[in-house]
Amino acid sequence: MKQSIDLTTAERKLVFAMTLSSILPLLDSSIVNVILPSISHDINTSYAYIQWAITVYMLACAAGILLSPYVHENFGLKKAWVCSIFVFLVGSILVGFSYNLVSLILFRCLQGFGAGILIPITQSTIAIYFGKERLKPIMALIAIPSVFAPALGPVFGAVISEQLNWRIAFFINMPLVLVAFFYGRTTIPDNKTSKYNMNIYVFMTFLIALILFFISIKNITSGRFFDIFNIIMLILGIGLMVVSLITNNKSDSKLIDLSAFSCIQYSFAIIMGFLTSLIFFGFMIFFPLIQAIKDNISITYIGMLLALQGVGAWLARKFIYKSLSEINSFLIIGVGLIISAISILIIQVGGNASEIIGFIVRGSGLGVATIAVLSSPFEYCDKNQIKDTSAITRVIQQIGGAFGSILSGILIHFTQDQIISVNCAYHTMFFVSLTFGLLAVIVYIFFGRVNKIA
Repeated sequence: MKQSIDLTTAERKLVFAMTLSSILPLLDSSIVNVILPSISHDINTSYAYIQWAITVYMLACAAGILLSPYVHENFGLKKAWVCSIFVFLVGSILVGFSYNLVSLILFRCLQGFGAGILIPITQSTIAIYFGKERLKPIMALIAIPSVFAPALGPVFGAVISEQLNWRIAFFINMPLVLVAFFYGRTTIPDNKTSKYNMNIYVFMTFLIALILFFISIKNITSGRFFDIFNIIMLILGIGLMVVSLITNNKSDSKLIDLSAFSCIQYSFAIIMGFLTSLIFFGFMIFFPLIQAIKDNISITYIGMLLALQGVGAWLARKFIYKSLSEINSFLIIGVGLIISAISILIIQVGGNASEIIGFIVRGSGLGVATIAVLSSPFEYCDKNQIKDTSAITRVIQQIGGAFGSILSGILIHFTQDQIISVNCAYHTMFFVSLTFGLLAVIVYIFFGRVNKIA
């Protein structure tokens, strides 16, 4: 059956509102990475401590994601979306008025918590409203800005940092949130609510696990790869995650329903989301740092190159994805990741022309892969599992991005210590992406042709 993207006026408003609310947190987090030095100088805090502004945001975001099924079920989609987007807005405004490190961290925590609830609620709204029949083409509309936002963020960050004031990066969220609210307030459906008891023990255990995990990741990617304390903290964090998942699965009052994992295709869809995030964010971190090692290159130029991924993603959706929409998601993911792997070799050649072509090609591959990654888990779960699937996919993608930062950090560290060459570092990124793509193709061959849940 051919999937249609013919939308009514109300549906177009809904898609526009959901697109805005999905890119807001992505754009914000990518801008912050660039303007941290300006913030550090303005509030008179060392750069080592100012990085906690990123860490606490990630942790608060993770807490919000874990709470999203509870908020969804008890308050409904519309109230959950409105409340979360305004918590994000209030947090953004307060961050813009931060005057020292403590206020910055507290307000970033509030902002991250709102973003954590907002992201899966937005995804659930799309999945519930449009259903499986139209999910892929709608996700195709939303996925392109999702690729573009973290790529375009460094450009905005560089301009804001060099020409304007860093506080503008947070105040700019005000008009974007208000526009999203204007279009979303009348179009988001009111779904039925029910009493949903949250398992506090599992929530706290998993949250502590994530805290240990992300702090160890932060330390490891700062160059302390073989610090025994960080390794213990990482292992303990992963161990607590496993314990919390086992406890959750045995409990009558679950934090997140994991029953959809009984479907092997669903499990592989989540795994591919993890791997795609790993290679996407890994190379996003790797490329600017490896360029800094090679030569003194403009931040704005790097930002423009990364933004070209969004151009490639748009071109892929416009001219390629329509012909792929009937193909199994695993095959689309596999082809997309293989194309992104080839792009790394093009970028490695160096020179403006190769880098421009390489990032456009990379964007086209990741564009189609991201669309499939966002929609594929929902193709193998039923309606009652949508809220949990939205939370699961977002947590997994965050963890995947964290492992991507580990991979890039290790490669940069080895390159700086001349253990490996720059070319070897690029080749490692290439083979990792190629392996992930081939894995997705293998999953398609052996498991991808099984009927989806109706």
